[in-house]
Amino acid sequence: MTRRRAEPRCLALAIAACAMAAQAQDARLAVAAGQGGGTSIQPRLTVMETWTDNLTLSDRNKDAAIITTVSPGITIRSTGGAVRGTLDYSLNGIAYIKSDQPSRVQSSLSASGQAELISRTLFVDMRASIGQQNASAFGLQSTPTLGSQGAISNLANSNQHETGTLSVSPLLHGQLGGLASFDLRGDFSRTEVRGSSLGDSRATGGSLVINQLNGGLLAWWLRASTQEVKSSSAASNRSSTMTGGLNYRPDPDWFFTANAGRERNDFLGGSSQSGVTGGVTGQWTPTARTRVNGDWQRHNYGNSHGLTFEHRMSRSVWRLSDTVSTMLGNTGATGGVRSNYDQFFLMFASLEPDPVKRDVLVRAFLQAQGISPDAPAALGFLSTGPSRLHSQLASITLQGARTTLAAQVSRSVTSRLGSNLNQGDLANTAHVEQRSYSLTGSHQLTPSSSASLTASRQETTGDAGTPSARLTSLTANWNARLGTRLNVMLGGRHSRFAGTTSYSENAVYANLTQLF
Repeated sequence: MTRRRAEPRCLALAIAACAMAAQAQDARLAVAAGQGGGTSIQPRLTVMETWTDNLTLSDRNKDAAIITTVSPGITIRSTGGAVRGTLDYSLNGIAYIKSDQPSRVQSSLSASGQAELISRTLFVDMRASIGQQNASAFGLQSTPTLGSQGAISNLANSNQHETGTLSVSPLLHGQLGGLASFDLRGDFSRTEVRGSSLGDSRATGGSLVINQLNGGLLAWWLRASTQEVKSSSAASNRSSTMTGGLNYRPDPDWFFTANAGRERNDFLGGSSQSGVTGGVTGQWTPTARTRVNGDWQRHNYGNSHGLTFEHRMSRSVWRLSDTVSTMLGNTGATGGVRSNYDQFFLMFASLEPDPVKRDVLVRAFLQAQGISPDAPAALGFLSTGPSRLHSQLASITLQGARTTLAAQVSRSVTSRLGSNLNQGDLANTAHVEQRSYSLTGSHQLTPSSSASLTASRQETTGDAGTPSARLTSLTANWNARLGTRLNVMLGGRHSRFAGTTSYSENAVYANLTQLF
């Protein structure tokens, strides 16, 4: 199949976040963050040199090489006005010395924001990401190198593909007299995979939600939604739902809702099936630092549920979650698993409640500590068709005066729905189970330097007879500030992979980042 374009283009957002790389500037950033809205732009340039003893990731024919990576990037932050949000983008030019591997260009993007076109009436929510994703969960896997703002996959791994996603969601808010309010939302998204048609998709849909005004202890609501996902290499999937429900809030700490209705979809294949749907949801927030959510919903293609627990203290964050949901396409986070970022974003909530301004503090802290925003977890895999995803996560982050620890254990089981509806791994196995374990410690050596150590392990299994995969890695980094806008990082790693093609790899690297 002929590819439509050379690479994903998800750079439609012009929003938000200035990431300063020195921890000494954190206090100044915190003060600036509290001085009202505005827009700031921070360009940067990172040059990285990497030596690896196994560029092609094969023990049969090891290829030692030097890798030069030049990464111009930009971070934008908008904290006020009609547009609020964050954007961080890097264009990574990768060249190989003493190797036959061709040079290539790799993009990295994480962006989200909201535009208020008409005050309190018309909004547009936008999200975009570009990152590396495994084509197969059982294929070759490798440990990325920590760059200035996140991980860079600069090894010759043919199983990884650059994947970009852009979603745009306009929202019209209004009132129906003094009886109810309404939210009319459209949902449009597009995913493209560089070098493969597997995983490409377009999704369109919308929803209408009507909520009772001034409901008091009890309040009613109505919701109607529809969605269609089109894939370039598989049949489309459609779904529509109409439900009504009651909200019950006995006191500020407790909230419950119950719903019932009907739904129609073709997730099990063949003609569309319709049936009764319904469920219950509860939330308990005993303090501003603790939240417990529970949700259960009945569906004709399989029930779903969600249970999450979050608790943050002044210097620690604890998270537990267990969810079952339906996916229509790729699994995993396209732009990388942001667990480390998410943990510190939650921890810094008491320092900066505004999410855009808090993004500045989190990025500055992680870069100064030499911690990747992306936890070393499994990135999912490319897929088409409906699947059932059961995810479990336990994580803890502890921050001391000079030492920080972050631990995470996760498990995900992806199972196909119906038969002959999927392409990719789920076409050959009924389920894919991925487990990930990671432990990261960092220590502030001096006011301008720090060291970090990360140990991680990823395991993938499927049906009986399906090859398994296991990646174990150990990474160490030293990070220092050479000036107000100049930062250096030295690091090394050891990786071992066992699968269809086994290998061991050792690498050392150095990168220099200049902020402008």
